[in-house]
Amino acid sequence: MHLIPKRETGAEAFLTKHPSYDGRGITIGIFDTGVDPGAPGLQITSHGSRKILDCIDCTGSGDVDTSHRVTTSSTPCDEAVEILGVSGRTLKLCNQWQNPSGVWFVGVKLLEQLFPGVVNTRIQKHEGETSFNVAQRQAVVKAMRELGQFTAAHSKPNEKEKEEQTELQARVDVLNTIDKTIKIPSEAADVVAFNDGDYWRVAVSVDPDGDMTSVEAVLPYRLSGKYSTFPGRSLMNYTVDVFDEGSIVTIVTTPGSHGTHVAGIAAGYHEDKPECCGVAPGAQIVSMKIGDSRLSTMETGASLVRAALAAVKYKCDMVNLSYGEGCEWNNSGYVVDTLASLSRKHGIVFVASAGNNGPCVSTVRCPGGTTSEIISVGAYVSPEMMQTQYSMTEKQPGLNYTWSSCGPSTDGHLGIDISAPGGAISSVPKWTLRRKQLMNGTSMSAPNACGCIALILSGLNQEDTHYSPHSIRRAVINTAHDIAQSERLVLGYGLIQVEPAFEWLRSYADVPERDMWFSVSCMLPGRPGQRGIYLRDTGRPAACQTRQIAVNVTPKTPLDNGDYSDAQLALDLKLSLVATKPWLSVPVHFCLPNYCRGFNVDLDTRGLEHGAHYAEVQAFSSEDADRGPLFRVPVVVIIPKELPESSYQFTETLKFSSGHPQRRFIRVPEAATYADLCLVAHGEQSARYAVHGVQLEADACYRHHEFDKRFSIAQDETQEHQFPVLGGAVLDLTFCKWWSVCSPGEISITVKFNSLQNIGRGFDLHRHTGYQKLLIRNGLGPCALHPQCVCTHHVTAIQPHEKLPIRPLGDRDCSSDGVQIYELQLMYKFSQPKSCDTTLEFRWLCSVLYESSYNGQLWMLFDANKRFIRAGDALPDQYTITSLDKGEYFVKLQVRHPRVQRLEALQNLTLSLVRKLPSPIRLDVYSSLQELLKQGMKFTGTKVVGGVDTPLYIAAPPSDKIPYQPKNGYILEGHVSFSKPLHKGSAGKGLNGVDAYPFTVTCHASQAGASKGAAASKPVPSTPGKSRKGSGRNAAAATDTASSSTSAGGAEQPNSYEQALLEFNIKWMTDHQDVSRYDELSQTYSDHLPLLQVYLGVLSGKMEKERFAGATPVILACNKILALLDVKKIFSPAYRKSPLTDSEKSSLDKQQQTYQDALVKKGNALSNLLTAEFSAADADSLTRDRDTAIESLAEPSGEEGLPRSVEATRVQLDEVMAALETWFDVLDAKIATLTISYYTSKGWLGRATEALLKTMTSSGGATSQKDEGTLVMLLDKLDYTHLSSMQRRAWHTLFPPDYLPF
Repeated sequence: MHLIPKRETGAEAFLTKHPSYDGRGITIGIFDTGVDPGAPGLQITSHGSRKILDCIDCTGSGDVDTSHRVTTSSTPCDEAVEILGVSGRTLKLCNQWQNPSGVWFVGVKLLEQLFPGVVNTRIQKHEGETSFNVAQRQAVVKAMRELGQFTAAHSKPNEKEKEEQTELQARVDVLNTIDKTIKIPSEAADVVAFNDGDYWRVAVSVDPDGDMTSVEAVLPYRLSGKYSTFPGRSLMNYTVDVFDEGSIVTIVTTPGSHGTHVAGIAAGYHEDKPECCGVAPGAQIVSMKIGDSRLSTMETGASLVRAALAAVKYKCDMVNLSYGEGCEWNNSGYVVDTLASLSRKHGIVFVASAGNNGPCVSTVRCPGGTTSEIISVGAYVSPEMMQTQYSMTEKQPGLNYTWSSCGPSTDGHLGIDISAPGGAISSVPKWTLRRKQLMNGTSMSAPNACGCIALILSGLNQEDTHYSPHSIRRAVINTAHDIAQSERLVLGYGLIQVEPAFEWLRSYADVPERDMWFSVSCMLPGRPGQRGIYLRDTGRPAACQTRQIAVNVTPKTPLDNGDYSDAQLALDLKLSLVATKPWLSVPVHFCLPNYCRGFNVDLDTRGLEHGAHYAEVQAFSSEDADRGPLFRVPVVVIIPKELPESSYQFTETLKFSSGHPQRRFIRVPEAATYADLCLVAHGEQSARYAVHGVQLEADACYRHHEFDKRFSIAQDETQEHQFPVLGGAVLDLTFCKWWSVCSPGEISITVKFNSLQNIGRGFDLHRHTGYQKLLIRNGLGPCALHPQCVCTHHVTAIQPHEKLPIRPLGDRDCSSDGVQIYELQLMYKFSQPKSCDTTLEFRWLCSVLYESSYNGQLWMLFDANKRFIRAGDALPDQYTITSLDKGEYFVKLQVRHPRVQRLEALQNLTLSLVRKLPSPIRLDVYSSLQELLKQGMKFTGTKVVGGVDTPLYIAAPPSDKIPYQPKNGYILEGHVSFSKPLHKGSAGKGLNGVDAYPFTVTCHASQAGASKGAAASKPVPSTPGKSRKGSGRNAAAATDTASSSTSAGGAEQPNSYEQALLEFNIKWMTDHQDVSRYDELSQTYSDHLPLLQVYLGVLSGKMEKERFAGATPVILACNKILALLDVKKIFSPAYRKSPLTDSEKSSLDKQQQTYQDALVKKGNALSNLLTAEFSAADADSLTRDRDTAIESLAEPSGEEGLPRSVEATRVQLDEVMAALETWFDVLDAKIATLTISYYTSKGWLGRATEALLKTMTSSGGATSQKDEGTLVMLLDKLDYTHLSSMQRRAWHTLFPPDYLPF
């Protein structure tokens, strides 16, 4: 029983016949999630050599910035050397490390950034359930016992006892709050790199005390072949490497099990378990991690290009890529060209998965199914696999899996070259807590085929037989085994066969086209340059004719320094052309020299029935036709069903056998916008099915118009579905019984097309116009019109905050022929007003990865403390940040390209910040403009018949429904739908209708925030106050500027010159933070409130530096402001209820804020007198006694109201807190710091901690180092050491030393 299939491809028989042709001498580059060097079967080859030559992280996600250098004595000593690490720990280094230069490169890395989510969760769960939970439970029990005992002993507590009881309750609440919110923080690893005189070495330690005396400083894996394992329960193996002269250390881990599984299929070797061996156990591999840990193992353009460069550097014979994405166009783009060059320029055989996106045609993914130079592999399941891997009891013929992608690519290339077994039980990393695992997919078929080809290459090398990637491709295609009842578009040319391909290459090692490939270009009308003939619309009566298509063929050969060899110049291939179907006609003979020539292909589609028809133009050598076609021109013709003009539906009963698809190609009526699908099962028990619908349009991925449903249906059950359609385009609607269901089945299907088409102005509403008119036309039969328009997202454009100079990247990003890759880094800054789902989009670069014209792109999001939040690349929908907290954020974007000019063009690239609205904004829909203008009856729905146009008017949303209104404008995005849902409560894209079209509401800068601006511009009357000395003028206007010229009582104000001069001086004091002019101004305006406010603000800023000595002036200024305010009036409920103008209410609010601000600043100053350090340096008479120090500060001023002792200070602080508690919430963000300090000084540590936690939670955004330090201090004082130790460990997560490197 083989856990990795080998019989189906003849690999087992080949190895029996040729035991030494087991892959030895062949190096396979595994482009994947990384390969675990400790996984079973991946240590040695069948001939005793090292299995993995190197482990390379091409993503940068394992990079550690070690540019920080520490220099010590280079002289060896008996005692350990101590240096300060970037983590803040004192690192005690091993005295056995030899470092002649004495230069140490240090950095820090969070382990959670290296581990997959499942490992992080497991570690957190274990630590939470063991040591932390035990200590937490003990602390909770103790706190509750103390509270219970105190309550029982004080049934009638006095005021002091009530305070103590409140404190005990607060301690219980603190423990319960933390218990609900605590997250076990990641450990931080200290990283030290140094050069021992010959090689770079790296030491990694997670010891919390920084003890590295017993840590081994390891060599890069390529030199030592050794790996390390992180301590603890992660079971994560890792290797290291060093770049840029020690400035970058890479810790290479495996963020997914996929790559290890793939490597085990291709080349695993189990000496005592041959059934577990991979296909080519003698082959060696190079692990190239392209799955980025920051992106949940998604590949990036940069990682793929780096992997390609590494494959050339390590002289790989083969590459396996079990990755891919849908693409907008085929066989082009920077990444695609780079990967294709491996075969063209460097002789590397490239094998890739075709995709798991079937069963519809044209669902191959990039690059495997869309790139000419790559051997694309579909996924086949054999009868033996069904029994051994899936334990099926019923036998059935082999077939491709239901989900295996199908060709052709949208430019006519077949898309699937060959198939191979697509399931295996193979090795996985130890951190999965398993040794082996069953996986299936084209991800598994590709390495199986790769292993088969490695056997062939191994034999050819040992026999000194020449080949090229192109001859290998022709060999496996021409000798593949065709499977009965399998479609060419599904299977490719057949199941790969090792022995026949090997013999083919032996026989034709010296043919002139061995090193050659042929570029085929089909000149279809409107689509020149296609790689095949793909006609999807020939069902039209006008198209059902003979047609002639020109095909150009260019022989291509690798060039040596740009010069042709004599053999290339003498090339003259005499070819015979053969058409495989009678409806295809081609010339018999074709002579092909070393340049492009063409011939014509004649098609006659008039006799073809409904369905997908495949044929080929095959070019054979006229001298030796036995070696098979030198090149092929795929021809795919889709004949769709044409619906009668009087009917808009299609009905048929389909009979199924396991896994074989029933394809129905339907020409969708031009006016159709959505379809209803009804399924009725007959004569069987519940069974699993797939229905897949795809329509194509130019330069667009198939996923743009895809309907995919996997479902189970029981006997006589009816199921209904809806999906949008593209009018006029052919719909491939494929039905398939799941491959593993053996019993036959029968289902009746009915497809009905409906039309609700907007022929009006479009779907962009400008708010200043107030509405948008739509004109809905029903071009088909009767249907229900139920319009709904919903805005779900708010979009803001963000310009770069900082642009770093374009610079060349390091050694990893320079090719062997000297092509240097450069990077552009842009920094963006934005504020998040409240928590919501947020997506970052660089729309100029979005939605293309392999086909992008850039080398790669990556963005990373950080909070204000440089803590990494999330990363994303070309596919923004995959990287929406769920509930991004309120706060300030920074986005770093890296774009890479070898041409500086291409990067310079992006220096002003806009970031689109897409925020999900707290609740969708439903726009009102009206049947007429009159109803909209008078806000009359809203339109909810009606029945419409064919040929009728219905006008709709969509009203702009009111301002009060829009949560964010930035002044530079914004866009609301959502969808509008017109159909009525099949099922109540069903939803598509947030709407009830399935035919959802993108809808935008644009608000230009001139309208954004207009309502707020208007409100702010209203005049605010001044507040009555005291007259300034020596005059009867009122100068106590409680406004935030000094611009008021009239008091509420009509008292005379300073004349315009005096007013302007006063305003200038106030602004000067604010701008320069200088109070030197205050004394002069106060002689005239002693009671002028705005002047006092500015004066107090400057003094408070200075008090941050001189906390003790600067307290007295602040207290005096606060006392003056407080004396000017009528507290009873401004807080009087009766006054509030009296009729006030908007300006009077605004003035009242400002006075309350002024009162609060003065109390808080006075409280902070008083707190400083009690806690801040003081010095005798400025006055000889000042002693170290705090009472004397406070009195010494108060005496020179001669002012009343200043405290003259510690006790007097405490009394005044109590009075301030009592006033704040009376009128305000003391846990408000503006008061909380004072509250926490006050509670702490009173010994109410529980209340102080509770207040701090509430403040930290409510403020949102990044935690400040001050708050975090205060929290640790309070937890220590409360003796909650299990909590304080966790917070200390979290410091590395919350406050990293710098941004993560790209």
